[in-house]
Amino acid sequence: MNKINIIPKPAPRPRFSKFGTYNPKDYTDYKKAISLIVSRLHKEVILNACELTICFYMPIPKMSKKKHLAIIGQPHIKKPDLDNLIKGVKDAMNGIVYKDDSQVYKINAIKIYSEEPRIEYQISNKK
Repeated sequence: MNKINIIPKPAPRPRFSKFGTYNPKDYTDYKKAISLIVSRLHKEVILNACELTICFYMPIPKMSKKKHLAIIGQPHIKKPDLDNLIKGVKDAMNGIVYKDDSQVYKINAIKIYSEEPRIEYQISNKK
């Protein structure tokens, strides 16, 4: 698994103004950071179908030490939604890992609590 040491963020709804559609700056910065890390790990762009496995390690909210220890590794069933987390990572990998994210034909994804928030992923090229 490849590791991205960034706190996972969901893809927000696009914003609208009289000048057009845009995403918030913190989200575009988040995608740029992922793209930079991923570009160092992948030297070739996948041109065929591929399978993506992603694990989102989510931060643990403030709670008692006993509850804190008990929640590590447990499923994260609060916001943000898993599909919004996936979208941000898939978009950031576009043109770096694969030519277009439409090539991803299968996704395996989970989100769990961790003391070390991060994203881990693996991509398998289907030849």
